Amino acid sequence: MFALSAVLTVLLLLEVVPSALAALARFGPGVERLDSLTRLGLREGRRPWLVPAVGVFHTLTTAALIAGIWRPVWGLAGAAAEVLFFGWVLTRQLLSGDRGGALFAYGLFTSWSLVVAVVCALRR
Repeated sequence: MFALSAVLTVLLLLEVVPSALAALARFGPGVERLDSLTRLGLREGRRPWLVPAVGVFHTLTTAALIAGIWRPVWGLAGAAAEVLFFGWVLTRQLLSGDRGGALFAYGLFTSWSLVVAVVCALRR
């Protein structure tokens, strides 16, 4: 179970770490992608606090996910937080009328985070 948890966590981190770095650095394409998904006007300067907050959030969940490889309760907390974040983005997409393939990426990230959370819960 340890190996499964470690592999699943590392695969989730392949999405979370670049997202954290892009948000913390306010990397243009990352901000544009988040804005195109959430439609919150981030490119126009609305909600200027959101992008750095997303970066800090993903950084904290990254730390929890890494710690969770050895301490499952931390992995559960980090994965559950990512389920909430990715689910929020997915909900914003649905409310904006996105359908089909447009939902694939964040549907995958949400479900992957949920799988990591379940495996961490089983390891407790």
